[in-house]
Amino acid sequence: MKEGRPIMLELPGHKIVLREFSDAHLNDPNYFAWLRDLETVLPIYRVEYLLPLTFDALRAYVESLWKSGRDAFFAIHEKETGKFIGTQRVGHIDWRSGIGDLGILIGDRSCWGRGYATDAIRTASRYAFTTLSLRRLTAGTPATNEAMCRCFKRLGFREEGRLRKQLLMNGRYEDHVLFGLLKEEFQES
Repeated sequence: MKEGRPIMLELPGHKIVLREFSDAHLNDPNYFAWLRDLETVLPIYRVEYLLPLTFDALRAYVESLWKSGRDAFFAIHEKETGKFIGTQRVGHIDWRSGIGDLGILIGDRSCWGRGYATDAIRTASRYAFTTLSLRRLTAGTPATNEAMCRCFKRLGFREEGRLRKQLLMNGRYEDHVLFGLLKEEFQES
């Protein structure tokens, strides 16, 4: 290890490795391109990324996560190849209540449908419950993102609410499904 370089946190999963999000990830042109791709951001309902977005504004956002003390922000890498394929966040942590919210983006569309999101959420959940000592996680997704709904349920998340016709997607209002998971409900497999 080079002197002065911080040790970066790595969390291994079955198919992926979560690595602390770094300047190298921020400066990877694929990252910015993912945030500008409608097919990538619509399923996670982050259409604000499609508004005029400068790299400086993106850097400021990422730096705010690094400094917040309430967010753990990771890059998702394929375990086998090391390829950077997306991001995972345990965010909005309320340390007093022991609650955090999960957010995920599999930006590389060639990696969709391969179980990487499930593995990344499982790995982040394990970290949140065991290392961060959180007791509850929340997450949300458009009801039309059926793969993500199945992913959450597979890991023990329960549907806790549904905001009917909350999200405008492709000219139609869709439901926003809210999920929650208690530490004792977490399913590793």
